[in-house]
Amino acid sequence: MPAPSAPPSRPGAALAWRPLQRSTRVAIIGALVATVFYQLFLLNPAYRGPTWLWLAMLTAEGLTALHLIGTWWTILAHDDRSEPVDVTVWRNRLRAGAEVPSIDVFITAYGEEPELVRRTVRAALAMDLPHRTYLLDDGDSDELRDIAAAEGAGYFRRPGGQHAKAGNVNAGLARTDGEFAVIFDADHVPEPGFLLSVLPHFVDPDVAFVQSPQSYTNHVNLVATGSAEAQRIFYELVCPGKNHFNAAFCVGTNVMFRRAALDEIGGIWTGSNSEDIWTSIELHKRGWTSIYVPQVLARGLAPYDVSSYLKQQLRWASGGFEILLRGRLFKRGSGLTLDQRLQYLFCGTHYLLSLAMMTFMLFPALYLLFALSPIRADGFVWATHYLPFQAMVLLVTWLQSGGFKPSAIVASIGAAPVHLRALWAVVRNKPATWKVTNSAGTGTRSLWAVMPHVALLVLNVTAITVGLIVMADPPPTWLSVGWATMIVLILGRMILESVTGGRIRHAPPPPAPALPRQTGVSSANTPVPAGVSAA
Repeated sequence: MPAPSAPPSRPGAALAWRPLQRSTRVAIIGALVATVFYQLFLLNPAYRGPTWLWLAMLTAEGLTALHLIGTWWTILAHDDRSEPVDVTVWRNRLRAGAEVPSIDVFITAYGEEPELVRRTVRAALAMDLPHRTYLLDDGDSDELRDIAAAEGAGYFRRPGGQHAKAGNVNAGLARTDGEFAVIFDADHVPEPGFLLSVLPHFVDPDVAFVQSPQSYTNHVNLVATGSAEAQRIFYELVCPGKNHFNAAFCVGTNVMFRRAALDEIGGIWTGSNSEDIWTSIELHKRGWTSIYVPQVLARGLAPYDVSSYLKQQLRWASGGFEILLRGRLFKRGSGLTLDQRLQYLFCGTHYLLSLAMMTFMLFPALYLLFALSPIRADGFVWATHYLPFQAMVLLVTWLQSGGFKPSAIVASIGAAPVHLRALWAVVRNKPATWKVTNSAGTGTRSLWAVMPHVALLVLNVTAITVGLIVMADPPPTWLSVGWATMIVLILGRMILESVTGGRIRHAPPPPAPALPRQTGVSSANTPVPAGVSAA
């Protein structure tokens, strides 16, 4: 099947973000040169320290370089093509009242606050174009059943809850027959124009699904802001590049599927907690195409507290490592293109960066406590190789993200221990479990969730104290002290956020204005099918 010609740019429509700037492209090329220069220095045996420590550093720096190069390559491929004419034509026809194919909208719920779910249901019902809206309740909540009935939406619940969200969606698919299916998480509120923006891309019969970004609105504390910033960078910069390679993947919400494509693979993938990306892989293997639309068409909520955030990261990292270790991406005859294989590979290497980060967090303590260093070189030689590399990486990051947000740095580094926990679980083929739960996500206080952070903090504080007392070689000692101090500050901020429950700086965003209640389950007043609200 041909590669998608879907664009991130849409003439005449409000875009979510600016195109990739020329200055960023130039900086990325410079960063690639600096990366190679630094890697060659590390590989020079003349500067090798203790073999085991040198190999650890090579592994950490190699993982970092691999993922940086992959990310920069993806970003450089930023898809700036204009929207195909036939997509625009179908959208204009839909605006003019042309016939609309049948669309089922699924809102998946499992223990969320009822009023939060009501808000999403109302917004889904109010979307333009005729459609049917169903609340898929895996929490067996009579209150949600009543909300669905009061708002005019269909309601499904199922016994057992097998296969979690994937099983919930598949149960909904089995009880409906729409040509297209839309999935929203319970906390992602769609814009009225969601269907009108997404549906026309299916004019290409090879398109299996169209994905739009996740966007978080509750920038109320460090965790929520840091998580939102990381998502923004991913959807603004990385996803348009993946779209260029026909490797945009489903992220579980704000997505529309062609039912025929899902039927071909037996529905949403159920063999993993990361059902979204595995479903994408199976569809791409069979030659289907995907499209990423870089418009914010639905807005959701980031985790409010550390335990909820780390629980989310544990699940996402487990999925990434499963793809890396069990995805058989490079198996001959898999049906994936080389570009697609590499793009899925980078999903796993992203979480492997945490292995590198944990290694880097141990280096200053090893020097300050035991005088062990992976590289033996005077300060000038080391600086002339390392500083250009680090400066270019920081420059590219600055240009890409529009500046540095401390919350994003703290949240990213703070997730490293739980990413390693996910890796260990996947290697042993045992699902990682999480003891601290927070279904509401509104402020759980927990020291247990950050015990690995506490251990690392104590190690680095001890190392700083010992290093300053001994002070055998001032230049490298001060460098290590500075490095360890930065680690202590970052870990300390994460620990503080966890034990205080993620203090809210200001009130969360107010609920969306009440929308006119529909008399059916679509903007065309399609009646609720008989029996839909039954348990």
